[in-house]
Amino acid sequence: MKIKLKSLKFVSSSLLLSILLTGCFQSEYTRLVKKELASGIRKDSILLGINLGDSRETLYAKCTDLNKRQLITQGPGGFTILYFFKDSTFHPQSTSIKLLFSPIFDKQDTLAGMDLDFSYEGWAPWNKAYQSDSLELKLVKMLESNYKGNPFIEVKSKNVPLKVKLDGNRRMVLVKKNEQVVSLKVQDILHPKFRHSVSSNLP
Repeated sequence: MKIKLKSLKFVSSSLLLSILLTGCFQSEYTRLVKKELASGIRKDSILLGINLGDSRETLYAKCTDLNKRQLITQGPGGFTILYFFKDSTFHPQSTSIKLLFSPIFDKQDTLAGMDLDFSYEGWAPWNKAYQSDSLELKLVKMLESNYKGNPFIEVKSKNVPLKVKLDGNRRMVLVKKNEQVVSLKVQDILHPKFRHSVSSNLP
């Protein structure tokens, strides 16, 4: 009986230690998710007045207005939007950047996220200054400046290095797509479409 009690105490101690170690070694991303969700803060803005939670009809009306103002044009294939902007704050001189974005709707035609592809308008395979490595560094600074809150953190998902910025319910995932394009995913982690990925892994 004493041996069983000692064994039980050992198992209990091991279990407690395991729980404590799990808490101590939670990833920076997991801790950030818990903190932001506990805050109850909502951040829905994406760009150009488009917000998470917009209906398909609302988004279409916003894009129609932006098109009339000659700020955006129709992108290639499907519901994609093409937008050009210039940056002189984080580049030595005014630099034109091409942005192609497409909405992610749920079954109720509500905007749950957005996929955005950035590239330099003057990109060429031989132009080292306009490669995605350089663009990614600039985008981190631009996004942190335009979307106040937490900085980007480094995360690995399936051995792929990612940069993640999480503010309230809004998650931004930045990754180099190829030598030309840097992709940004904006997602509402409170939405059922992305809720499964809020603990330790990213989609």
